[in-house]
Amino acid sequence: MKKTIFSLLIIFLICIVSIVFAGQDFSRKFKVIRVPLGKVIAIPLDSNPSTGFSWQLVKISDKMILEFVKKEYIANSGNTVGSGGIESWSFKTLKHGTAIIVLEYVRAWEKDLATAKKEEFTVFVE
Repeated sequence: MKKTIFSLLIIFLICIVSIVFAGQDFSRKFKVIRVPLGKVIAIPLDSNPSTGFSWQLVKISDKMILEFVKKEYIANSGNTVGSGGIESWSFKTLKHGTAIIVLEYVRAWEKDLATAKKEEFTVFVE
């Protein structure tokens, strides 16, 4: 009898946890980059400027650890009108530590609308 009650309690807890975390996209929330000191890292992000969207740097949590270097757009191969590509964001490591980079995919002129995409990267400079 105790094993049955215990088993039902475990199943109940699993169901509750599943309901609470349903719809959460954890694969996009926990991006970790480990990089040696003095190196430049490049973060590639899917982009399609023909839609009016582009990636914007929202924050570098510690500018003593990371420095923004440049961003560049690399179109997909082929001449298809309206096809996307990659925006590559480069950052240089300045000292040991941890910093967070936050990027948002937005239309710069749409100030009151929600962000289409948001990416957060935790960078460990070793």
